Amino acid sequence: MVRRPSRCLYMQHDHTGAHHHVASTTFDLPLFRERNRPTDRQLEYLLSILRDGRWHTAKELKVYGFSDRELRDLVENSDGQILSFPGSPGYKLFDHVTIDEIEQAKALLNQGRAMIRRFLRYRKPYHRRT
Repeated sequence: MVRRPSRCLYMQHDHTGAHHHVASTTFDLPLFRERNRPTDRQLEYLLSILRDGRWHTAKELKVYGFSDRELRDLVENSDGQILSFPGSPGYKLFDHVTIDEIEQAKALLNQGRAMIRRFLRYRKPYHRRT
């Protein structure tokens, strides 16, 4: 679905005090909308599904009504109760993970370091422009 910009008019005053109608365009894009934070009820529901001790893919969890974004937000707000990391088979309740799976989760550190390095590369050209 293509989001069309909405146009609105508002009054603007110039330095002489004259009124001018000004058109403004705003976009209803997901990036600019405020996201709903996951609820305790959603987290409890996900935890109840994961209590079987198996890995669950995002595709499997969509059957229960979870979107990819909701899953990421729930994991982030689970206080470490749910394990998921780059290259993992999906999502798993931390109480059921093995030591080997915890070791594999170190990929999160590598991903974080790479993201910080990328940000620092962007920062240098930004400061040259300002």
